[in-house]
Amino acid sequence: MAEKKVKLASKTHPLYDENEDLWDLYLDSVKGGLDFINDTNLFSHRLEDSSDFSERTDRAYYLNFCETIVRLYNTYIFKEKIERPPDDSLDAFRKNVDGRGTGISEFVDKVGFFSSAFGAMHVLVDMPIAPKKRLTKADVKKGNLQPYCTLVYPSQLRDWSFDSQGNLQWIILESIYYNDLDPYKEREEETHYKLITRENWTIEDKNGDPVTFADGSPSNGDNKLGIIPLITLYHRDMDDDKVGESMLKDIVYINRIIMNWCSCLDEQIERHTFSQLIYPDDGRLVEESESSDDPLRKIGTSYILTFPSDSGQPPQFISPDVSNISVIWNLIVDHVKEIYRISGLIGSSDDMYVSRSGRAAQMGFLGVNSALADKAKKYEKFENDLNKLVYLQLGKNVEEGKDVKYSESFDITSLGEEIDDSLKVMERNFSPTLNKTMQKNIARKAIPLAPIDIRKTVEEEIESGDGIVGPLGGVDEEGSMEDGNPNSNMGKTFRTKQKLVDEETQKKKKER
Repeated sequence: MAEKKVKLASKTHPLYDENEDLWDLYLDSVKGGLDFINDTNLFSHRLEDSSDFSERTDRAYYLNFCETIVRLYNTYIFKEKIERPPDDSLDAFRKNVDGRGTGISEFVDKVGFFSSAFGAMHVLVDMPIAPKKRLTKADVKKGNLQPYCTLVYPSQLRDWSFDSQGNLQWIILESIYYNDLDPYKEREEETHYKLITRENWTIEDKNGDPVTFADGSPSNGDNKLGIIPLITLYHRDMDDDKVGESMLKDIVYINRIIMNWCSCLDEQIERHTFSQLIYPDDGRLVEESESSDDPLRKIGTSYILTFPSDSGQPPQFISPDVSNISVIWNLIVDHVKEIYRISGLIGSSDDMYVSRSGRAAQMGFLGVNSALADKAKKYEKFENDLNKLVYLQLGKNVEEGKDVKYSESFDITSLGEEIDDSLKVMERNFSPTLNKTMQKNIARKAIPLAPIDIRKTVEEEIESGDGIVGPLGGVDEEGSMEDGNPNSNMGKTFRTKQKLVDEETQKKKKER
C-alpha cells in the first residue's frame, strides 16, 4: 500500500515552531506603533480596572529603541565606501537586484536590518521563467533575463533539511498570492507552499493541490542548478541551522518595560496634573451634596477632599508627591543606556554618564569599531555569496568573479575632530603622498552626498597640488595674524605660529 502524501502546509521544522512567536515579537518591536502597543505588551497593574487599563492603552506611546539600534548599525556601515570591482556580468543585477529597481546597497541594507532583528534573514536567488522564444546573449546583457532576489522572512521558511555535509536538501516556503488579474472580479487571497529540492520545484495550496495561476505561469519545474539557491545572512550564527540569534534578544524586553514605565508616568501625570482642593466642612456640604444643588460642584471643577471645619485651617490646594515620578524616570534613563551597552554601541554604561579619560574613550571607540567591523564582515560575505549564486544562475564560472570589500574601520567621531587631528599630522609634512591621501579621505566624508563629478574634481585638485600643508595661522606682510588657510606660508611650514610672530616683530624693529 502506497504511503499517503503529506501536505506541504502541514509540515514545519521543530526550530520553526520554537521560534515563531519570538519572530512575531521582534517584528512588532521594530515596526512599533499599534503593532507593539497592545494588551500583550502593555501590562495592567493592581490599582486599575479594565476601563482604566483601556484608557491607559489608548494614551500609551512606545520609544522605539529596537528599530533605532538596528538601523544605527547600518547607518555607520553604509556611510563608508564599499569596494565593488567592475563586473559586466553583475552590472545589470547590481542596479536591479529584486526586479523592482532596488540597488545592491539598498538591498543588502534591508536584508541586514531584518537579519539583526530576527537573527537570520534569507534570500532566494532565482531566474525569471524564460519566454517561449529563445533569448540571445544580447538580451541577457541588456537585462532582459537576469537573476533576481526575493526576501524570505524566517516565518516564511517553514521547513528544511540538511545532508551530512550541512547542505540544504530541500526547503518549503510559504507565501501569499493575490489573484487579482481581472479588475472586475473580487480579489482572492491564497496561501501557497513552494517545495524546492535539488531536482525540481512545485507549488501547492493549503489543501495539497497543485495551484493554477490566472496568467498561465507554471506551478512546477526543474531545478537546473542542482542546489537550493537560498542564502542566509545571520546576525549571530549559532549552528548554521537557519535560525540565528537576534540582536534584540534582550533589548526587546528592556524596551517593553520602558514602555510600561512610561505609561505609568503618563498615568500619574494624567491623574495628578491638577492640585487637589481640600476644604473645611462640618458635615453640611456632604448633606447638601445629596440634593440637586450640589455645593461641591460650585466650589471646585472636580473632586475635593473635606476636613473638619473646627480645625482652623483655610481651604487650600495640595500637590501630589512627585518622588515616584523621579524614581521611575531615573530607571528609564538607566535602562536606555543599558540598551546601547548591550547593543555594542557604547563601551560601557559609564560612557553615557560621565566624561571619560583619553584611554577610556579610546577603548570605547575600539569596542564600537570592532562591533561595526564584525557586522560589516558578515555583510561582505553575504554579498559575495550572493554574487556567486548570480554567476551560477547565469551559467558562469564563479572563480572569475572578484570579491566585494566592506570597510573595516568606521567614523564614529565628528568630522571636525577628525579634521583637527589630521591637520596636526599633515602640518608635519612627513610625505606629500600621505598628506594627499588624508586630504582625499576628509573630502569624501565632508561631501558624501555630492555628485560624483564634483567629488572627482575635488580629488583631482588635491592630486594636482604638491601636498604641502602649512600652519592654520600665519602672519601677513603687515605683521597681522592670518586665519584659516592651511596652504598659506608654505615656505615657513616648520615654523610655529609664535615663531612667525617673533620673526615679524624683529623684522619691524630692524626696519625702524
